Amino acid sequence: MGGVVNCIIKTIIAIVIAVFLAGQVNALDWPLFRDSTCKPISNGYGQLQDYDGSPPFLHTGIDLMAPYGTPIYAVKSGYIKVIMTPSADTHWRIVIGDSAGTGWCDAYMYAHINPSTIPFSTGDWVEAGVYIGDVTWFHVQPGFDHLHFSQIRYGGTTEHWADNFGDWEYSGNPLDETDVINDPDPPVFTDALGSQRFAFRVNGTTDYFSEGEGLSGDVDVVCRVYDFMSDYSYAVNPHALEYKIDDEDWRTGFCFTGRIGDYDELYSIVNVIYANDATCDSKGDYDNRDYFFIVTNSDGDSVLEMTDTTGVWATGDYANGEHWVHIRARDRSGNVTFDSMSVVVANFFELAGTIGVDEHSPDPFGSLITIAASGQYDMADSNGEFSIPSVNAGNHQVVVSRRAYETHDTTMFFNEDRNLSLSLTRLYIVGDANEDGTINVGDAVHVINYVFKNGPAPLPYSAGDVNGDETINVGDAVFLINYVFKNGPPPEEIYPL
Repeated sequence: MGGVVNCIIKTIIAIVIAVFLAGQVNALDWPLFRDSTCKPISNGYGQLQDYDGSPPFLHTGIDLMAPYGTPIYAVKSGYIKVIMTPSADTHWRIVIGDSAGTGWCDAYMYAHINPSTIPFSTGDWVEAGVYIGDVTWFHVQPGFDHLHFSQIRYGGTTEHWADNFGDWEYSGNPLDETDVINDPDPPVFTDALGSQRFAFRVNGTTDYFSEGEGLSGDVDVVCRVYDFMSDYSYAVNPHALEYKIDDEDWRTGFCFTGRIGDYDELYSIVNVIYANDATCDSKGDYDNRDYFFIVTNSDGDSVLEMTDTTGVWATGDYANGEHWVHIRARDRSGNVTFDSMSVVVANFFELAGTIGVDEHSPDPFGSLITIAASGQYDMADSNGEFSIPSVNAGNHQVVVSRRAYETHDTTMFFNEDRNLSLSLTRLYIVGDANEDGTINVGDAVHVINYVFKNGPAPLPYSAGDVNGDETINVGDAVFLINYVFKNGPPPEEIYPL
């Protein structure tokens, strides 16, 4: 029964997301296969590109697989900003923008066009739906003929483009502007580390927690997931990833929807999104596709930027013990896949500090600091300093006590090493003239020695004024002897100094 309910819930979520996404698009027509809802996409927007001989970078648009000679159509009316190739015949492209001339504007780029089939020139006005050329041979990788389709911000001349290749912005995912395609396949999670569904590493490093190891400190959560978009030869990145811990609200991991920057940024921000190391080795060439996403590298919005590396799972904010990490992936058509795994958080922090006392007892040695739940404790040394290592993460009651002093009781939250420094308030018991914490014959002797033998005065002085006449004399000694030996009346109070 539970499985059926979960299936129904997932179906409802998928429908809601699909309706939401459909409401967000501008419903531009497609540049290829205009009479079909099947659009075979071999590279997604923001997908890892990792070819031999070049550093990894983010893919700047979508690649629509199409054989040589497939006709290409303008998805939106505009002016031809440039027709050129940055390198070799296979890379000819057209940019059609919202304004004429060399000024910056929003535009669409269509790349890998046969130049001999282009019926326009730079500056021409092009209507939406008009034929603009054919897909050319992709000589770089035989059998990978395709149209590269990008949404960009562009300005400048053909010469500027050629001399400053990459000096423009990739401003969005074309899938957000075009009709939703028929994509029946949800994203797929696979194990990220051994038999673990997800991998966990020390934030900003390549140091991974081994399988089953307790997690501590600030942690990167890495998931391994891919999608197919009507082309089962090439795995692509999902459209969005979200995560949560236990029953918290979902947090945005990545959403490949907005600006991803210019070419320089594409080579730097790729390491914010994808783990690419000896343990989680992302790949993105023509023959090998394997994507490990650092899903916690996000500040909660859908903008991909270098500052997203500040995002972490701060495990110190969670109590030690079992927690569930949940991740969901969705594609542009609204298909959603959920996956989860349990982990153990095992953070331990140090409580240290200094306990001071007042002038009546200048030696602070003997103050006892105790973690109530665990019973861990330390006694302050002669300088008042103490240290309790290996305190569990979470809220703890900390008790500081010392004989003849007021007990200090506080609750502290441990998500890092903590300091506790304070001064205890001295207490005195009327009648405890010798400060041993009890009233007995020794206090009467202490008073007699003070009165008749020039012995030390009680500390504080009021502790020896047992009968309350504001002076210490033999009457106080008599009062104590009557209390101790003859069931006389007791001294009245315990007072803070």
